[in-house]
Amino acid sequence: MVHPPAPPPVRDSLTIFVDGEEVPGLIVYGLAAPSLDAVSGFPSEAWIASPSPEHFVLHGEGWKVFLWEVPIIIWPTGAAFQTAVRQTLQAMIDNGCRVAWIGAEGVPFCNPPALFDPECMSDGVLAWMTDTGHFDCPLDPDKPISPVAAEILCQLRTHAEGLADAI
Repeated sequence: MVHPPAPPPVRDSLTIFVDGEEVPGLIVYGLAAPSLDAVSGFPSEAWIASPSPEHFVLHGEGWKVFLWEVPIIIWPTGAAFQTAVRQTLQAMIDNGCRVAWIGAEGVPFCNPPALFDPECMSDGVLAWMTDTGHFDCPLDPDKPISPVAAEILCQLRTHAEGLADAI
């Protein structure tokens, strides 16, 4: 019996684009009210090799999503990875975002009003934090991608009410 190949580990499957080149990395998102002007303070010291992310903003009527596209030169592992993700999401929250989460190139993302809608963003949130301090990071650089369940997406959508569903 031939077994299908195992899915690749996170370190081999999560990417971003830097200067037109696909490189290993993550996208850190932060959902905020449209009145928030900018986010700053990316915790580069939390990551090995102190990456310098690109900054972007998506926006619409009633919402803004801030992005840090983070190239990962060397993937931390174990507790160091969990700490780096937590500190990075906390930095988005500290800037005034209501929900922060991790994605990557090719991972589903939908603008409001479909943000966090499981029908649009299934497999689209890989780690998350809310401004109430709730956090989860099922990612492990040495294991296959394990996105959060639809129930979590619904909870994030409820938490982001008025922003995630803004038209």
